[in-house]
Amino acid sequence: MKFLLLVALIFSNLSVFCQKVINFETKTEGQIFLTAEIAIPKINPGYTLWLPMDGSIKALLVFTHTRRDTVNSDSLINYALQNHLAVLYATTDNRLEFFFDKNKMHEIEGYINDAIKKHNIPKKNLLFCGMSLEGTRALRLTMFANTSDSKFKLKPKAVVLCDSPLDMVRFYKEMVKAKKLNFTQITGNEGTWVSGYLEANLGGTPKENFQAYVNYSPYCYSDDTTKNFLQFKDIAIRAYTEPDVNCWIDTRRKDYYSMNAIDEAALINELKIAGNENAQLIITTDKGYLPDGTRHPHSWSIIDEREMIDWFLKLIR
Repeated sequence: MKFLLLVALIFSNLSVFCQKVINFETKTEGQIFLTAEIAIPKINPGYTLWLPMDGSIKALLVFTHTRRDTVNSDSLINYALQNHLAVLYATTDNRLEFFFDKNKMHEIEGYINDAIKKHNIPKKNLLFCGMSLEGTRALRLTMFANTSDSKFKLKPKAVVLCDSPLDMVRFYKEMVKAKKLNFTQITGNEGTWVSGYLEANLGGTPKENFQAYVNYSPYCYSDDTTKNFLQFKDIAIRAYTEPDVNCWIDTRRKDYYSMNAIDEAALINELKIAGNENAQLIITTDKGYLPDGTRHPHSWSIIDEREMIDWFLKLIR
């Protein structure tokens, strides 16, 4: 049963503006099997929406990861609200959602449209954002908007990727290698479930069903005909990455072919060749750290959130 969990007015200790937070969830239970042996618990599908209270809303930032905290904001939310931008966190029941199933994209599309309609947010001013697989989802949603299956045609003004895998042919090969190498428990397990999950949902390996991998991938280096990336030639795209190859070699025995940076650089290059002057590759150095301070170049911390929002604000003026 769907229900509204919370609508709250919160006065921030960090600024003089007030904000409205809406949380909408569907209670769910059970597991999602990534492979026959590996399962994760389902999460409650739904969305959390942060809205500025003072004045009209200029645009909507869309994330597809779970952030159900309706009390504590963060620096991104605060700066967005100060600039009259709403922030939406929308999820299916799978925290590792790939959007293999178009019904899942229908679900997220519906949440976004619900926020737009109920709060008079300009449909033309959407920024899809995502870290890692979430960035892949951002481009998958963008591709979905161009299909006849899409009900609301929610094409973003801009997309921000943070070290996201885009080429599933390359990604599959990397995951198989990580599985076989099993250098750490983390990399071995990831290689096992990702390669198995791709096989189960794309009809086998790339050798067995190459076109399915191409059709799914926002960008695929070995594809010469489909060229999904051309769907983004009129969209502003920023791809952030921190290609610290020595860190990857030392900690996970991964090289450039194993890094998502190679996908992001190739995507931006192809978009520039296609005439997209708003395609940008942002390379950082020593910015990637996990919340506990652990060095990790595959982290959202490489993004200067204020500068990113300022960039988006210039696009919608």
